[in-house]
Amino acid sequence: MKTTRSSCHLFRGGGQETAQVFAQRLEELKQTGCSILVTGTVDSEGFTEQLSLSFGNQTCKQVLVSPYQLSTPDQMLPADISPDMETVRVVTGEQARSTATRGRVGSVDDLAALREAVLDAITELSDEFELEDNDLRVGVQSLDQFSDWADGCGVRRFVQAVSKYVGLVNGTLYCQFRGDSARASEVLDLGLFDARIELRSQQGCVEQRWHLSDEDITTEWVSL
Repeated sequence: MKTTRSSCHLFRGGGQETAQVFAQRLEELKQTGCSILVTGTVDSEGFTEQLSLSFGNQTCKQVLVSPYQLSTPDQMLPADISPDMETVRVVTGEQARSTATRGRVGSVDDLAALREAVLDAITELSDEFELEDNDLRVGVQSLDQFSDWADGCGVRRFVQAVSKYVGLVNGTLYCQFRGDSARASEVLDLGLFDARIELRSQQGCVEQRWHLSDEDITTEWVSL
């Protein structure tokens, strides 16, 4: 989300001063790396649209993560970016299982294998490209489904490990959780994230609002 002097209406009561604090904090997060939790009760198309927009453009490097096999990963990437490009990595639970010790499908071992596959993908991109701040975008789809594989501690360890790795190259991690913030807080430690995005559907359009907890700032709802 970009902010300008004319975007002060996005903030409740704070006006221009709040807009400046919000913009400054977002810029800091882009420079130092950050983790963002995305929640909401919108349909899968709404989450797909949000993830596609978050992945940036061809100057960025993308890692798409899903607990299950993806039949159409290209739909989650920006229109001009293909999963076959050398700057893109698609990491799925099915793929991770094929390279790890096989156990019960959807187990804590599978989650550990997926975590290691994600870290390997980030290492590959870091080795192959000179990553600038916010160049790396990692999107984790359906984090809520990970709770079928492991307890809350296991899911939190996954997020902590991936977030730390993304932060080492000043990238941005987006973790999608299909459910509201209350449900997410039952599974996750919301303190793991630097910011949160809520999604909702209004008259057929998907809207978002941002939360910066450390600055106690919440935006108004705006279209994606």
